[in-house]
Amino acid sequence: MKTLQISSFGSPADVVELAEIERADPGPGQLAVAIEAAPINPSDLTLIKGVYGVRPELPAALGAEGVGRVIAVGDGVDAARVGERVLVVPTLEQATWRQQTVLDERNAVPVDADGDPLQLAMLGINPLTAYCVLHGYVKLAPAAWVAQTGASSATAGYVVALAKHAGLRTLNVVRRADSVKPLLDVGADVVLVEGADLAEQAADAIGAAPLELIIDAVAGETAAKLASLLKAGGPIVSYTARNRQPLSIPVVDLIFRGLSVHGYWLNRWLDSTPQETIVRTYRDLAALVGNGTLAAPVEATYALADYREAIGHAARNDRRGKVLFTFQ
Repeated sequence: MKTLQISSFGSPADVVELAEIERADPGPGQLAVAIEAAPINPSDLTLIKGVYGVRPELPAALGAEGVGRVIAVGDGVDAARVGERVLVVPTLEQATWRQQTVLDERNAVPVDADGDPLQLAMLGINPLTAYCVLHGYVKLAPAAWVAQTGASSATAGYVVALAKHAGLRTLNVVRRADSVKPLLDVGADVVLVEGADLAEQAADAIGAAPLELIIDAVAGETAAKLASLLKAGGPIVSYTARNRQPLSIPVVDLIFRGLSVHGYWLNRWLDSTPQETIVRTYRDLAALVGNGTLAAPVEATYALADYREAIGHAARNDRRGKVLFTFQ
């Protein structure tokens, strides 16, 4: 069986290798799943570089999320699950950049057998992150303003869709002017390009209403420029460390206006959340994928054998969609 793995940390172009391994049978409480599609995420690339929140033992199999069909079950698992399509929950306990994977039953969430496998394969990380950062830190009433930095990312696109679904308004900050129209086209209320006058532009855009939540994907000073517009006691939530920059927030806003700063990591949420809540949340999000509320653009798909080209494509800054491995 073909799988992608690393034997050392470093540049993905240099250290990822295609290996042949024996197929594993599911043990008690486990399922064997034939993978249909598996995305390449920024978090995968940072893990390969050795700068993610965890450093797996080497050699390490790769790929955190994906979707596939159950092909075998171990003792204690209902045999009727064979043939079921399941989402692989991205706990990092199993790999998805391979033809088949074995996982504990709790990490296999049933999803629509007739749904788009590419969209369902992307359900595990970005949509759940978007949902948690949008709804996990403050109760937002309809028409509330939510701001997000790094708004051209896939996760940010899901934030826009989920906010629109909930009746919220979004102010989105991007780095390039050519990112403005695509966001407006999918329902963003306001899209601004980073600049020295960002706070003034944002204030003009939202009027007298305050921001009630800032979702940060950039760090640096961008969130600081928006902090003065956040309501007293409002939260700032950062969910990516890709740029390795400190989050700069004026101390006067922290002290005198009671703003709070939070870090969100999906793996910590999965570790601390009851299983029934995890399953229910994924099923709710899968239903939104099924009815078209949630979708991410796909720029390219690759066979596993073309992994070097696929990973290089996924690492490009000019991408306009996700890159996935697909399996026949």
